[in-house]
Amino acid sequence: MDKFEEYKLHLERAQKLSERRQTTTQTYLTINTAIFGAVAFIVKDSEFSGWPLALIALPLFAVGILACAIWLNSIQKVELFLDWQYNRLREIEKKIPGSSEILGKENEKFYEPQEGGKKKFSFSLQEAWLPRLLIILFVLYAGAMIISAACHWL
Repeated sequence: MDKFEEYKLHLERAQKLSERRQTTTQTYLTINTAIFGAVAFIVKDSEFSGWPLALIALPLFAVGILACAIWLNSIQKVELFLDWQYNRLREIEKKIPGSSEILGKENEKFYEPQEGGKKKFSFSLQEAWLPRLLIILFVLYAGAMIISAACHWL
């Protein structure tokens, strides 16, 4: 296979991985939205209160935390695969005669650590904040529900 065909193959695979990452994010956002919606429904419209209410809602929070942990792991795995694909693309660019090495230049300008300690930019690193934030919210809501049930505020 010539280098240009190999380059196109790796570029296509990187694009599919990016699309998979986006689909994964949409799926887990939907799951977490459904969990928060179910808890809101249970709290607002159910006949339960106190510890029975907490015992119904707490497993939903646990499922939300688990879903976020799996989501975060998926983001990290896709980031590894994408890094490998783009590293390979940059290697191939150097071997293609007349290449402008656009991915190499883009990487150097935007993704490599900069002078002054500026960290590497990564969509995956930014994207990973959302499941972390949701885990914090699930833990805070679960803690608030336990405290409310213990103090008979529910």
